[in-house]
Amino acid sequence: MVDSVFTPEPTSTGIRFGNRVIGYSVAVRQLDNGNYDKRIPDGLDLLACIMEAIESGWFTPGIEKEIIIWRWMLVAIFITEEQGKNGTVEVANDSGGFDIGVIYSGQYGSISVYPAPERLALATHVEGIAIEKYGQELGQQMALRMYMGMLATDPVDGLRLSKMGREGFNLLHDSFIEQIRKEGMPDMPVMH
Repeated sequence: MVDSVFTPEPTSTGIRFGNRVIGYSVAVRQLDNGNYDKRIPDGLDLLACIMEAIESGWFTPGIEKEIIIWRWMLVAIFITEEQGKNGTVEVANDSGGFDIGVIYSGQYGSISVYPAPERLALATHVEGIAIEKYGQELGQQMALRMYMGMLATDPVDGLRLSKMGREGFNLLHDSFIEQIRKEGMPDMPVMH
């Protein structure tokens, strides 16, 4: 049974997909693990169930899960906006096939972007720096507030990147593209 066959429905015991129910913590883990990276609209449906459960008092995520939720939402909105503006491109993968990459086009050129590396970049550049500078508890709270501030609700378009969100993603990508243009592609890490 494929999840996308059924519209997910939030309940007091978890998210129902037809006759199957998954817990809210499992749903958060599925988002974080990339299960919905190639099906962002389905992931947003799952996210809507999680948010409704939080509002209804059926699910109280700790700060770690809340960060995961907002990070996933932020990247999903960024990827969706970039796809709407710039489209997609086929990119050769390690398996001899092709993956579909969303195009980011900025001040210094264009690159293909994908959900998992975007989440990793945020975790490193926002959460990691905040925790390093302010400690675990305060750093996590600051990162969460920053993620919340990077999104805005538009009466016509719904959830969008805020001005701060757009500037943050532009800074991250434009500086990376500029670095590639000056120094070339960074070496891939070697796995031993």
